[in-house]
Amino acid sequence: MIHLAIRGHDLSGEYTPKQLAQAIGAKKIKNVQFALNASFPDLSAPEKMNPGMGTFFKNEFQEQGVQIALLSCYSNLIHPEPGEREKILQKFERYLFHARYFCASMVASETGSVIAALGYSEENFSDEVFEDLIHVIQRLVRVGEKYRIMVGIEAGLNHPLYSNQRIAELIERVPSDYLGIIYDPTNLITAKTAADQVALVEEAFTLFGEKIVCLHLKDFQLSGEEVIPVPLGEGQIRYPEILQLLIKHKPYCYVVLEETKDAGIDRAVALIEGLDLKN
Repeated sequence: MIHLAIRGHDLSGEYTPKQLAQAIGAKKIKNVQFALNASFPDLSAPEKMNPGMGTFFKNEFQEQGVQIALLSCYSNLIHPEPGEREKILQKFERYLFHARYFCASMVASETGSVIAALGYSEENFSDEVFEDLIHVIQRLVRVGEKYRIMVGIEAGLNHPLYSNQRIAELIERVPSDYLGIIYDPTNLITAKTAADQVALVEEAFTLFGEKIVCLHLKDFQLSGEEVIPVPLGEGQIRYPEILQLLIKHKPYCYVVLEETKDAGIDRAVALIEGLDLKN
């Protein structure tokens, strides 16, 4: 058993909050990863957030039987410009404070890059940058502990958190129940390791399975050395085996479809419902 979710902004078109909640519910989806900046950008500034706003969105979604599972605040947490980084971290901290009103259990982000525009840089793989990231995550987790909201961190190949081993090291350095890992296997797959993707997930559960709080399920195709995201069922992700591993180790865990949009969501739901998944 899993808690299947979608990202609200993977439904194309203009929606009011009520219409978005209805559209998600119509897909037979009961959970959403909700990004204010993507779905309702005019409401996403931290100074605009307030308990009433969170309660409003919580109620709109709950009327359709949908829960806000994750509140997204995806940002460049290690932005190279100190003033801009401080604005980003303060925004994340305000999201942590207000998450309770949205009834979200965590606020989520990737780690970012030393390149302001989130570009590729081998500097991201240095121990110095990783130490910088640790200090950032320690700060956010202290705020999460204060407000009793989890900080959900997602790894990626072009980030300082680029491997299972780096994730395990982060967890060791930030030993808090309020640090959780949002695990996206495709974010860590290369053309050379694609064939070993299930072993990659098995390794993750061995190293830090108790810290995985959400699985991002993103399909992919290979074009030479490039890993290209595609809707679920159109690529090479071995999702039946990965979901079986998840159920074995983390039953009822959140599973968020990513890069699967609109009609593709219906196909993905049908594919997952057709699997013989067992505890």
